[in-house]
Amino acid sequence: MFNFLYTFVSMKRYLLIIVSALVSLMAMAQEKDERLMADICENPFRCSVVLDPYEVIPASETPVPKGYKAFYISHYGRHGSRSDWPADGYRGALDMFTRAHNAGLLTAQGEKAWVTLADIVRLYDDMGGRLTPLGAKEHSGIAHRMYLREKKLFRNGSRRIRAVSSTSQRCIISMAAFTSELRAMDPKLKIGWDTGEKLMRYVSGGDTPDIRQDTEPCLRAHAEAHPLDTVTFMANVFTDPEAGRALIGSAQDFAKRTFEAAIASGAYEKDDTLLRLFSMDDLYWHAEYSAMILYLRECNSVEFGDRRMALPEVPAAMKDFVDKADEAIAGGDYCADLRFGHDTHLLAILARLGIEGIGERLNIEQSAHWRGWMFSPFAGNLQMVFYRNKAGDVLVKLYVNEREVCLTTLPGGPYYRWEDLKRTML
Repeated sequence: MFNFLYTFVSMKRYLLIIVSALVSLMAMAQEKDERLMADICENPFRCSVVLDPYEVIPASETPVPKGYKAFYISHYGRHGSRSDWPADGYRGALDMFTRAHNAGLLTAQGEKAWVTLADIVRLYDDMGGRLTPLGAKEHSGIAHRMYLREKKLFRNGSRRIRAVSSTSQRCIISMAAFTSELRAMDPKLKIGWDTGEKLMRYVSGGDTPDIRQDTEPCLRAHAEAHPLDTVTFMANVFTDPEAGRALIGSAQDFAKRTFEAAIASGAYEKDDTLLRLFSMDDLYWHAEYSAMILYLRECNSVEFGDRRMALPEVPAAMKDFVDKADEAIAGGDYCADLRFGHDTHLLAILARLGIEGIGERLNIEQSAHWRGWMFSPFAGNLQMVFYRNKAGDVLVKLYVNEREVCLTTLPGGPYYRWEDLKRTML
């Protein structure tokens, strides 16, 4: 009886939270965050948040404190750019474009989009989740820059590197690209590779079905409040929008199919031709929707974060970081530990660490304005660099996507005492 009452009260409380959030979402339905809009105007691919190809964004570097030298790197990287999982391999959209082309109804912009879409269908080749050539390049580039930044560590240390990967092929190939570049930079490096189901306990993870189910109402409400602007889309594609509508049938279905290819096109090293068919409002509302999915389901949100952070792979990842760092500090054999996995796990790790920009506890309404593209692009990565002085004091500096970051859990930064950081992780 007690369990029934507890469950009833919990469900009632949860429903009140969701209803309150939905009311708030409807109130802010037409409001836009100026900073997020500026982000998308600068690079339209950021609207996809999780399908955004990796960007190298220059950032300032805080000098290493005097007397300290780097001796160990602990890393986690998401796989690089990959193909998505379109319901019909983008063929529905391509078929509609082809019919319009044959009828002479495409604008110059539409003709360019048709050619781009045909190439994407060819490159996709019915293989969802496959690492693209760009994905391998992204990891090679990250490894190259990491080596140049910390070359003394690699040259003067043990030269041994431990690399582990999710069992997913795209992660394994990302690991191969990353470590191959390191070997190219320094053939004397000794690199070990591993993957397997037991490693997935700390190298991979994501939200659970109950979290997905519970976040669905607010996500559906946001999507239904912002259907694609078919007027702008049809005008950009067709010389005669009414004739085009008669040819293809549902404008909303055509727009959705095309948008699915547009947000994935960057992974194939295409420009923003397909995205430019849509209004900036369309890109903005999709960015909000994508940010909400990721923040509510994978990060430490007010409503769902306690459940997400408690899933076993999150503390397992923290323990793996701590154990291997302590091993290196005690004189272990490895100068670097590399891990390759997925966006869902990377986001949970960054949130659990308390990285500024993702470690804050946002609620449902606030999550819509979260700048998720900064944390979850293809090849997104965390690098923890460890420094030591002659007295044996150890400092740690954290990089997210190769930009130094500070923590919400500790004052100061970007250099933190390891013992202080470790206490926040366990």
